[in-house]
Amino acid sequence: MQREDMSDKFQFCWFQTYPPVGEDDIAAQKAARPWLPDDYLEFLRLTDGAVLEMFVLYGIAEGHTHSIENKDFYVEPYGKADWFPVGHDPAGDAFVIHRTGSIATIGSDPPPDEPVPLCENFHELIEDVCCGPRYIDYFGGPPGEREWLDYLRGQGWVNDA
Repeated sequence: MQREDMSDKFQFCWFQTYPPVGEDDIAAQKAARPWLPDDYLEFLRLTDGAVLEMFVLYGIAEGHTHSIENKDFYVEPYGKADWFPVGHDPAGDAFVIHRTGSIATIGSDPPPDEPVPLCENFHELIEDVCCGPRYIDYFGGPPGEREWLDYLRGQGWVNDA
């Protein structure tokens, strides 16, 4: 999860990762939802959840700080057999994976009729929305002046003009 131009200090301030998930936990998730995409399972093999700047990606191991437990309420109105909650943004809007592998969001004020499409896959959620060029568009404007905004500017993803 190291990106170009991110110092160790920057990583420490803005990212929190966890030990990898055990293969037994991954197998249990795969048995319950055989459609879970490989990019999401690979993420769990690297880190059992993460905090990426202001985004929280849930862990699946028992006792995790940001546990996926009790998050089914996000997807119950839309079908637990078709959707799986994997995280949330700073406003508490959920990130959910559809059985096709695509990612959508579910807000709560008010909840949408259907999850709102966000990106094609979990990898794109991490690389483009949480830590990349779609970050600014997701929030509708740049974050306040801080090291994260400096990083986004350095990548050419913020137009201050």
